[in-house]
Amino acid sequence: MSDEFVKWIGVLGSVASLVGLPIAIWQIYKTRRAAEAAEDASLQTQKSILRNLLLSDVSICIKHIEEIKSSARNEKYELSLTRVSDLISQLIQIQEVLKGSSQIHQIDFDKALLKLVVIRKDFERKLVKDSGKINTVRNNNQLDLISDSLNKLIGETKIGIRTGE
Repeated sequence: MSDEFVKWIGVLGSVASLVGLPIAIWQIYKTRRAAEAAEDASLQTQKSILRNLLLSDVSICIKHIEEIKSSARNEKYELSLTRVSDLISQLIQIQEVLKGSSQIHQIDFDKALLKLVVIRKDFERKLVKDSGKINTVRNNNQLDLISDSLNKLIGETKIGIRTGE
């Protein structure tokens, strides 16, 4: 090979490198933007799934409240006790989920849990001592307050879904 040919190959290689460098930078930029968009979409999907799970969990809590009131009216205290325990467990889980979120919530979990513990004690006493009294009016009022708070939470969550928060 001649020196002239080797020089031309070197020049062509340099030109190709100069043209290829901006193309490579542009491709890296596009790839980085695509990765960021995929990450954003993934985070949005996670938020959406968590909101839907929250709606489902809160709806289950409201259903438990109605079951507690109904079973207490029908003097099925074992079922009432079981549902109160389920409700306490469910509220604790919801509280933990909301601790890690930016969701604004109008429910004081500590007060709600304290009310439920008192109601649970009523049902436990009734089951242990058949002569124990259940304060149905007080219990229903407390359960209604918790239900109202949970319904507000559902409303806030739905507003958050509409506004994309």
